[in-house]
Amino acid sequence: MSQGFLVNADVDGLVESLFVVEDRFMDKETPNYIVSQKTEGDKQQILKYAFRDLADRLRPMGYFAEFRWIVGRYYVTLSPRPPENKRGSTRNIILFAVTVCTVLLDGYLRSDNPVLTQSLMEGTPVFLNALVFTLGIVIVFGVHEMGHKLASERRGIRASWPFFIPAPPGMGGTFGAVISQDEPPTNRDDLFDLGMSGPFFGFLASIVVGIAGIWLSFTVPISEVAKWAITYPEIRFQQIPLPIVLQIISDFVHPVPEGSVLVLHPLAFAAWVGFLVTFVNLIPSWQLDGGHVIRALFGRETHKIISITGIFLLMISGYVIMAVIIAFFLMREGTESMAPLDDISPTSLSRKLGLIGYAVLMGLSLIVLLQA
Repeated sequence: MSQGFLVNADVDGLVESLFVVEDRFMDKETPNYIVSQKTEGDKQQILKYAFRDLADRLRPMGYFAEFRWIVGRYYVTLSPRPPENKRGSTRNIILFAVTVCTVLLDGYLRSDNPVLTQSLMEGTPVFLNALVFTLGIVIVFGVHEMGHKLASERRGIRASWPFFIPAPPGMGGTFGAVISQDEPPTNRDDLFDLGMSGPFFGFLASIVVGIAGIWLSFTVPISEVAKWAITYPEIRFQQIPLPIVLQIISDFVHPVPEGSVLVLHPLAFAAWVGFLVTFVNLIPSWQLDGGHVIRALFGRETHKIISITGIFLLMISGYVIMAVIIAFFLMREGTESMAPLDDISPTSLSRKLGLIGYAVLMGLSLIVLLQA
């Protein structure tokens, strides 16, 4: 093989140390190796972990490796690893600060409510409630994205710090947060972990915020709510559906006697938003976290089919606008879930069993917006 591409002489030897190299050739200045397993045993598993070892050791050497199955043979293809994006943190800090301000204003408008200020929390500064609401929202979204970042760094994948996205007050003050991953995952196991990590940690954070928020919430007789409707005609009283997990928390932390309703503290509403975000992100469509999970477990073609199912799930749950947005992106090329470097090795048994946890997490977070 031409040595022009192999700047580091150890690369060729590294491939040979992990695989039996049956042939090698250059394809448009790209090195390709036709390989087979080096030891006896389960071929798929041996090759899967040999490639993981290769990919992990090549990254710091400045190379990517791709594992493919073509006409009955296994190929390892090398390419230069793009240089690290030396992004600064200034933009992250500015977006975070702006988002804190918009969420704080949103929380202030929600808390500046005569039911809270004159009946339930008389004497409590509106700003304090807004601050607590903001803290809850930032924790939920921040922990969600840090789950993704930690999963990325655990596998040596370059990823940015979270970019918080501000939104107008009245819409929660934020559209959430995202991280930018500069590189594809090594295999389907890593893609599964990247997809599940954010919703899982965000779910746990929402539980913690939910317990505190429900404990601070109020049990009010229905007759009192009827009086408020007359006293405060400018306020729209509406009972919002709770996700199953928040209802369970309420049953244990703040049981509601018959003839009464639970009025959520602003912190409890932040947890409600957290579970809503968890459910939407777990929808098995497009580049949502659930889309990555399904792509990892079932592959590219099945992911496309299940993505359509996810759109219908959103619609029947009441998330019509979100369903339309995802449907729009699904019709565009190049917007599907990311492909791992090794897209032929199966996921591990633990990830396959993780599908049960995925379904449980989605079910516990489900908030059906359409009411019969």
